[in-house]
Amino acid sequence: MKSDPVIERIKTRVAGVDPNGPRKVLGVFQLNIKTGDGVSKWVIDLKGLVVKEGTVDNPDVTLNVEDEEFFLIGTKQVAIPDAVAAGKIEIIGDQDLAKALIERLTE
Repeated sequence: MKSDPVIERIKTRVAGVDPNGPRKVLGVFQLNIKTGDGVSKWVIDLKGLVVKEGTVDNPDVTLNVEDEEFFLIGTKQVAIPDAVAAGKIEIIGDQDLAKALIERLTE
């Protein structure tokens, strides 16, 4: 999957968060990355500080995005507002929380 390096960077950043320190984004996110082979599903749990493959019931936000587009967003080649406006990323749930997550993870 082209966006594997982006996922690895997310894992590293989440693992480095101090669980007792202040956090800017708290939520549970379902990330569905569409690939040529199907859909790669990831849970980004910023409440429990866990990133894992799979699904979660009742996430705060679900993000549906193509592999190539997620790679471009994660490497700052495409701005999030542009991707949303072009319909390249579908956000279901708390829009502000989703934008905060994406901005934080692509800093």
